[in-house]
Amino acid sequence: MASKNEKDYEISSDNVFADLGLEDSEELLTRARLMHELGLLIKSSKFSQKQIAQKLGISQPKVSMLISGKFNEFSSEKLMHYLSLIGCYVEISIQKPRARGLFSRRGHIAVV
Repeated sequence: MASKNEKDYEISSDNVFADLGLEDSEELLTRARLMHELGLLIKSSKFSQKQIAQKLGISQPKVSMLISGKFNEFSSEKLMHYLSLIGCYVEISIQKPRARGLFSRRGHIAVV
């Protein structure tokens, strides 16, 4: 148990992968968010996993992985492709670095 002056909690960033110290944390979070959205859309649809698999051109076990959130099995590109196949508008926006120039700071990857 923490004393009065010690915190027994940690303030987290918005990225659990960064908090865990994982390399490529923004890419992992992006994939997790894409997977989450895709999984929600599939679960809320009237289609069976078999029907979803046929429409996406993948196996039913792969659809099960999408629903269960096994995002390490899929690239961001593949997840965006599946989202577009089911009718989502997926947009990638690139903002160029400010006056400081290239490599002056690390950029950011986000799914909004």
